Amino acid sequence: MSSSRNTGIDTLRGIGVLVVVMVHAGISGTLLRGALVIAVPLFYLVAGYTCKDTGTLRGLVTCKFRRLIIPFMFYAAAGLAIYTAGNCLLLHKPMQWHLFNILSADRTYLPYPAALWFFLSIFWCYMLHGAISRITRSDTQRAALCLSVGVAGWILSRYAALPLSFDTSMSWLPFFYIGNMLARYGFCRDRLKPRTAASGAIVAIACCAGYVAAGYNAGYCYNIFVGSIPLIILLTLGATLGTLCACSGVGKIPVITYLGRNSLVVFAGHQHFMIIIRQSLEQMHVATDSALFEYLLAAASIAASIMTATIVRKIAPQLIGEQKLLRDRTTNSIAVGK
Repeated sequence: MSSSRNTGIDTLRGIGVLVVVMVHAGISGTLLRGALVIAVPLFYLVAGYTCKDTGTLRGLVTCKFRRLIIPFMFYAAAGLAIYTAGNCLLLHKPMQWHLFNILSADRTYLPYPAALWFFLSIFWCYMLHGAISRITRSDTQRAALCLSVGVAGWILSRYAALPLSFDTSMSWLPFFYIGNMLARYGFCRDRLKPRTAASGAIVAIACCAGYVAAGYNAGYCYNIFVGSIPLIILLTLGATLGTLCACSGVGKIPVITYLGRNSLVVFAGHQHFMIIIRQSLEQMHVATDSALFEYLLAAASIAASIMTATIVRKIAPQLIGEQKLLRDRTTNSIAVGK
């Protein structure tokens, strides 16, 4: 791992991945429900925080297409193939052609509600923010435009959802912008230090507790929010920023940080392994409705996803956007050898 890599950010991603994996595995509880308030929005905040859009818009499109869209197409095709093969060959069920409708506005890209919509949503966030940043250099105007797009996405997601998760990316664009501002201004960046970890954790816990106490329900898109949306957004922002401060102060946490570093692969791999495990157990007529099974399923999918991430990083780094990184390392090694 590069010494310049922000391990605290990877830890933040890892926490989000862990929460999403457990929710998708069917695990529930008050603690997990409270953590849901940060599970999705933190990825938009982090994407904005780590965004270094200094080249041309064409370069940005090329980079993010390679890092997000190509992996999306690969993992979507793999997931659909695994599910279809299991249904038809293993379980002898009829072909379900509607699962191939990956352009659907209902975001059902794969069976067992998948996280792959996230690839598309983050891609559009980069595109929207990149376009807005080139329209104006004024931070005030940029903030106003991002907020306007966010409000429009909020309305669309509740009443006229768009395909390819475009409305979802519009909804969360303000969080992307806030993350980008945190990274751009030293005043904010200087406060992401070890001494802020405790206070950040307190703020995050307070916001999550308030969210649970109020009986709110949130998710990846506003169309499934239940409760006062302005208050949900404020609690979400407070919890996410608090967790960012806490993780930046804590730094590296074994396994959690590695999960975060490979978050996209884990997102996709978790879904695929859930399909394989569930279909195999169904074939063997094993009951899967116990709490113990849900925890075992989550643990198994995480372990399998970590192995997948390790393998993919070595044999197909382009599927996690690290082709250039490996090429640069090779070039540097040759230079040092000379």
